[in-house]
Amino acid sequence: MTMTTTFRRTRVMLAAVALAAALIAPAWATESRAIAIGPYVQDVSQNLATICWATVSGQVTYAKSGSETATITDYDHHSVLLRDLEPGTTYTYNVLGDGSDAGKATFTTLPQGEHPFTFMILGDTQNRDNPAHRPIVERIMAGKPDMVFNTGDLVSDGHDILDWESFFKVNADLMRTIPYYAALGNHERDSRFYFDFFALPGNERYYSFNRGAAHLVVLDTPGPDLPETNQALTPADEQRFQEREEQYWQQQMQWFKDDLAGHPDAKYIFVFFHYPPYSVLASRVQGARQVRERFGSVFQDYSVSAVFSGHDHNYHRAAAGGVQFVVAGVSGGHPRPTDAPQPESVKYASAVTFVRVDVGAEESTVRVIGLDGAVIDEFKIPPRVKVKTP
Repeated sequence: MTMTTTFRRTRVMLAAVALAAALIAPAWATESRAIAIGPYVQDVSQNLATICWATVSGQVTYAKSGSETATITDYDHHSVLLRDLEPGTTYTYNVLGDGSDAGKATFTTLPQGEHPFTFMILGDTQNRDNPAHRPIVERIMAGKPDMVFNTGDLVSDGHDILDWESFFKVNADLMRTIPYYAALGNHERDSRFYFDFFALPGNERYYSFNRGAAHLVVLDTPGPDLPETNQALTPADEQRFQEREEQYWQQQMQWFKDDLAGHPDAKYIFVFFHYPPYSVLASRVQGARQVRERFGSVFQDYSVSAVFSGHDHNYHRAAAGGVQFVVAGVSGGHPRPTDAPQPESVKYASAVTFVRVDVGAEESTVRVIGLDGAVIDEFKIPPRVKVKTP
């Protein structure tokens, strides 16, 4: 039977000047509860970082005669904002203070100014029993990235807490020290668990931030999901939802254009979202064309460096108008065919992959890496040529 859960989120702000004292002798150490999920670091900047973890506040088990017992778990989700941190500095944090290592980890704030850095990309990690997810995460950790991006479909069913528990179990060591940025996929189903577990910039649906000379943007291509209800939706209900969905998309697109226009001097612009604008999976070519039509020429108009997507469960790189479009891998499930190459296609493979991007002053290097560690594709991205925005 499926487990369900409820959350209560606690937010705390902690200045760096108080951090040392809290680590030495937290007053609440003797009252701390066991950590159920985490701890993990989120949304690290030059001066801020958020530490998250979840504790169990209560459980109910129930069963009818002769049936398997089910458990309903109530979680408290804790989100602590650390302020006034120093740039380019490694900090140790501790959410327990009980002398054990269970609540301890480190993170490093972003340096000031332009600097080289590495981020990794994976996606479609959705299968709870997916055998490829853990090996991919282990290879990512071995590569020592500064940040990680997931292009969506983190779990199979965003409303199933078992999926989220599996996700955080696999990513526990990675997320303790490295900030993990996620995009909404269709399998998240607009679940509140996504927003409870993650502490992302902006409205958490679509957001952006800078690191060094790069500007990084995460978008929400699935959009709001239909509300769950025990009653059938009427045609009028569906029409109203479609109108709200279209309004949401228009608002997001205006935000996206304004955001890009506000960073004309960024040396690189990287964009992440779930549905790809180009597909080599025959059953999804038409859907990708619709995505492309919705975005129009915005990527070319603002000289975006590269767009990373997921959804198709294969690897595909397309080039159009000076922009690289990359399906960022199938880090979960089984690879799907590449049976419909497009005129824009440069490279494609039916393989489990993740992506490594090394951002440098003169160029950025993108490597697509398979489960066995072999490089499937490699290409360079030059700094942007400043263009007049529309």
